[in-house]
Amino acid sequence: MNKILLVPGLHNSGPDHWQSRWHQHFPHWQRMVGLPWDKPDLTVWSAKLASKLRSRRSRVHLVAHSFGALTAIAASRLQPEKVSSILIVAPADPARFGIPDELLVGFIKVSAQLIASRNDPWMSFERAEYWSRQWQVPLFDAGEVGHINAQSGHGEWSQGLNLLGTLHRRAEMVVEPAPAEWGRQAAISFR
Repeated sequence: MNKILLVPGLHNSGPDHWQSRWHQHFPHWQRMVGLPWDKPDLTVWSAKLASKLRSRRSRVHLVAHSFGALTAIAASRLQPEKVSSILIVAPADPARFGIPDELLVGFIKVSAQLIASRNDPWMSFERAEYWSRQWQVPLFDAGEVGHINAQSGHGEWSQGLNLLGTLHRRAEMVVEPAPAEWGRQAAISFR
């Protein structure tokens, strides 16, 4: 899998986090850098990610965790033609950051997969179900596994790599409609 961009959450997902370990195993993958990691500001983070996406020559698969997941969703709406898919892992609840739901509601216009835990301290499973419906993306129930980070024992997280591979293959099969057609197209077209 090429063209992967890791989008960490708060504190830049430390060295034992699965995103950091994946980056060590796949050094050709890119990682978002230069965000104010200790200051979660959706406007600032998504603008910086959208700018990085805009400068790319090809589409990318975003692999996002926690607040980085909210960032990836917001940025993908600014640059949908630059995003092939988004793996949304343990998103943080926007309400925890004073972000109104209205800023993030609505269909995600790229292939996506939401992975949520039943006992995530950053977002209840009920809220994950709500966001799955709002974004119109499938929800993978990871069980009672915490925030899907190093503290919850997710070092290498091979299950996540398998889910990423499935999403990657699914995204590669989708023929993307022109932006003007997104509102009218109800079904996904396949090659």
